[in-house]
Amino acid sequence: MVKPVSKLVPVLTLLLMAAIGWVMVVLFSPAAEKPLRIGTNVWPGYEHLYLARELGYLDSDQHHLVELSSASQVSDALRQGTLEAAALTLDEVLTLLEQGVELTVVLVLDYSAGGDVLLAHPQIGALSDLKGKQIAVETGAVGAVLLDGALQAGGLQSDDVELIECAAGNHLHCFDSVDAVVTFEPARSQLLEKGARLLFDSSQIPGRIMDVLVVKREWLGRGSGQIEALLQAYFKARHYWQQEPLRAAELMAPRLGVANDRVAELFDGLILATLAENRELLAYPDGQLLKLADELAALMVERRLLASKPETSYLSSGQFLPGMVR
Repeated sequence: MVKPVSKLVPVLTLLLMAAIGWVMVVLFSPAAEKPLRIGTNVWPGYEHLYLARELGYLDSDQHHLVELSSASQVSDALRQGTLEAAALTLDEVLTLLEQGVELTVVLVLDYSAGGDVLLAHPQIGALSDLKGKQIAVETGAVGAVLLDGALQAGGLQSDDVELIECAAGNHLHCFDSVDAVVTFEPARSQLLEKGARLLFDSSQIPGRIMDVLVVKREWLGRGSGQIEALLQAYFKARHYWQQEPLRAAELMAPRLGVANDRVAELFDGLILATLAENRELLAYPDGQLLKLADELAALMVERRLLASKPETSYLSSGQFLPGMVR
């Protein structure tokens, strides 16, 4: 016997409600969220993000760490939309802002205090000796800021030297065919071991080179939980590194390309920003990062590293730091 349609309505309604409920669970469950893709190049100041992954502090369904060969590639990926977040230097962030990529700094990672350097062959004894020489540098990245400081210190102009573009991963190779190179760890230590001469480093331009973690502004709302979890994992990994330095070094060494007992010295040229410092730097509206960014932007415009000063009113947010009340 065929049942009347009226008797089927309650059954169909229940089935429809069950189907809708299942779809809602799938769509809004954490596992269904789009992962936050975070890009970096290799730099000791970024390594605690990868240590967090190695220690299982990051959920692989929620966070994808993407290692690229240079900071320029990281910037390109942000422009192209293949990353939602990245570790960059502050000058690189300002460049992207000027180009219309809307980013917010959610974490200050470190300050370079000697980690970025200008190295030359032994026969070059002073900065002034670089006149007429070839210098390898990653064009458009932090190398431009360090090189600008070095040229000023040596009484040189940009047209006094010949710049050779060299990606970060090729610094060792480039050094063989030029007179000097702007580089950083781990290439810095490797070249010094081979006899390179240190002519200039970032400790001579304090505050100009700062590494930060940025997130695209469109993600600040929908990805807030992922951002908070990422920062918690980062500081948890920092704590592990302090408590278990030997085991941490064992996990970090392969990516940094050095022996376990050489990992610690890679951090000698940088100062890791503490959680307390981050709260002060990222406080809104009077955090120190905004002042530093404005000063750096003015310098970059003056040195023609930027065409114009970008808008920095919404540059930073400390709301995702551990322990912050939202």
